Amino acid sequence: MQTKNYTTDLLPYIKALCGVEFASIELPRIKSLINSRAKRAYRASNYWPRFFVVGESRTVTSGVVLYDQASLDSIDTFLRIHRTAPFASASAQEFDFYVGSTGATLIAGSLDPSVAFVTYKKQWTDVYGDGSSGTTILVPDEWFEYLVHGVYADYMRAEGQQEKAALADQEANEKLQDELIRLDEQRIASVTLNKISTNANMQSRY
Repeated sequence: MQTKNYTTDLLPYIKALCGVEFASIELPRIKSLINSRAKRAYRASNYWPRFFVVGESRTVTSGVVLYDQASLDSIDTFLRIHRTAPFASASAQEFDFYVGSTGATLIAGSLDPSVAFVTYKKQWTDVYGDGSSGTTILVPDEWFEYLVHGVYADYMRAEGQQEKAALADQEANEKLQDELIRLDEQRIASVTLNKISTNANMQSRY
């Protein structure tokens, strides 16, 4: 998936909007603002393609699918859990579940499955920065415009320029909404997460 460079793309764009050359002492604050906005973008949807995983085989331990499993991505949000690989040619039976501190507990009746197929949102673990101190310079392209205008809004607000901050916030939110609309147009949620209950599909749930 496409990315932008923190050092050569993101920071220069933010500097250009703010009309300043940030002093070295200001850069950690700008980095914090960027990552705060990134977290907000991440939380805006469960269906960002780079974080969205469909029907991954996971071990079931005492009726629970854990958030963490060796060699696999950590789960942030459980979306659907199936008995067999979903969205293939045959209909896959689905488990209801509830989420606790360790993972998703399956409502499996008399079944005792050892494996389940989980559709989920991966945890976001990146910290964006110049590549030092555990940061990554690769910023998701789909968040780029939102981060730029959002950080500009935060910077203007901190400088006491509330009117400019409000306009920049509006611009940032419009950029984010544009990306969310693109997700809708790709039909990720409508195809994989359609859970309208009918008598027919309730017969294939546990």
